[in-house]
Amino acid sequence: MPTEVIRPKFDVVRGWPFGSAHDRHFDKVVDGSGDPLKVRQGTFITVNSDGYAVPATVGTTADEFPLWLVIEGNDESDSYSGDYLDKVVAIKGSYEVLFSESMFVAGSYAPGTQVSIAAGKVKIADGSNVGINGYVVAYDDTAKELRVAFTL
Repeated sequence: MPTEVIRPKFDVVRGWPFGSAHDRHFDKVVDGSGDPLKVRQGTFITVNSDGYAVPATVGTTADEFPLWLVIEGNDESDSYSGDYLDKVVAIKGSYEVLFSESMFVAGSYAPGTQVSIAAGKVKIADGSNVGINGYVVAYDDTAKELRVAFTL
């Protein structure tokens, strides 16, 4: 019997495909050595000086902007077309996303709380991050789901 990989809950709820977010296909996502990486939806990426997409590690330099959010990954566990094409589709701009708890750092997420990205996860902005990337729209403590609005 085949084993199904359970993906974290992730859904773009506003701003894409019809709205203020812009999408882009990336032919390759690479690590620091330039080797290709498989990424899943919900991964934050940025573009390096060679023009390749790399995982975002916001919190160290201002060169990490703009941030792109992968909505179709090239990892086989995503089960989307990106796996077959070995490309990823990512968005930037203004949009809202619903994340499951594996995609954000535990904390007290009151509506309006400013959030940033650290180590690939959404977290409460604490002043140590380079920039404020969005704000909390809603947090469901029972379902452990976080809804965040990202803006340019």
